[in-house]
Amino acid sequence: MRALLVGRRNALRRPGGDSLQITESADVLRAGGWSAVVENDPALVRPRPGDTVILHNIQRCPDWGDLPERARAAGARVVLVPLFHPLDRYHRDGRQGLDGLAARWVRDPLRFASLRWTSGDLLERAAAILSTVDRVLLSHAQEEEALFLAFGARPRATSVVPPAVPATVPTADIAPPFPRFVLCVGRIEPLKNPLGVLQAAEALDLPVVFAGALPGLRHAGYARRFLARLHPERAVHLGPLPSPQVRALMRQAQVGVLASWTEVMGRVSVEAALEGAQVVASDVGFLPDLLAGPGLTFYPVGDASGLQAALATAWEQGRPDGQLAESARALTWPVVGPALLAALA
Repeated sequence: MRALLVGRRNALRRPGGDSLQITESADVLRAGGWSAVVENDPALVRPRPGDTVILHNIQRCPDWGDLPERARAAGARVVLVPLFHPLDRYHRDGRQGLDGLAARWVRDPLRFASLRWTSGDLLERAAAILSTVDRVLLSHAQEEEALFLAFGARPRATSVVPPAVPATVPTADIAPPFPRFVLCVGRIEPLKNPLGVLQAAEALDLPVVFAGALPGLRHAGYARRFLARLHPERAVHLGPLPSPQVRALMRQAQVGVLASWTEVMGRVSVEAALEGAQVVASDVGFLPDLLAGPGLTFYPVGDASGLQAALATAWEQGRPDGQLAESARALTWPVVGPALLAALA
């Protein structure tokens, strides 16, 4: 059995949660007896009869070109992992700089995504793919309705396979800059809202550590504003770190915070919960339905005062007991992996 997992062309230059999900899914398939190949350029994928082509991230579907059609013509099965995250709030309230100006001109977030990310009509192409692929692997049962509302099409067959994270990673040593601190992991860009986290930590006089890559030219102004507010005694940016070092920081953090405008699950929140930190997250995506327990606080996305209040509460409570970590274990590959293998059987 051969699986061809298709990512995005800029995955090596701009790694993210979706590229990690693809790589880890391939590892699960190999452990389950599959031959799994990850290819980020759809034009280089050459399906054969009996293959399973797995497409990721429905909002990038125009970039796939004719791959879905070529796969079916070759006698391969086509599976879609939508990883769908509505962009409406981010498009309306979160975009900044030139992106913000363009968003106010092109008010439809999916139309804007067509212009920004891809060539062709995203809405039309997504609807065609959703209705013709052999199976869709949903992150949550509610994702099917969200896809229908966005694209006006329903899949022929579905399975629910939530995103997952490794249960453990290799140990790593890293000395945090503060004995107690808030940790924010993610790219330094408006979508992830690290500047909002920094402002909330400043207002509360909490030490905060950021781990994540700086953005490209499109968000250079945002990055400059962020970097200008850092201070070695209260706010530091460590840059991008390998996963073992990130998890080591999570084990030492008082609070892990993810203030994104949009997420499918927010894998760094799950990882922080696994490592025993308090978790503060915006109430977007499916995480509020997937993770629960003392030590987890959601706040309304885009609400700066809500973020500040959630951080203050989490800081005062201290690191939680094991209930939250136990809940997070349901979103690790040892638990989710068998569901993925069963869905593709």
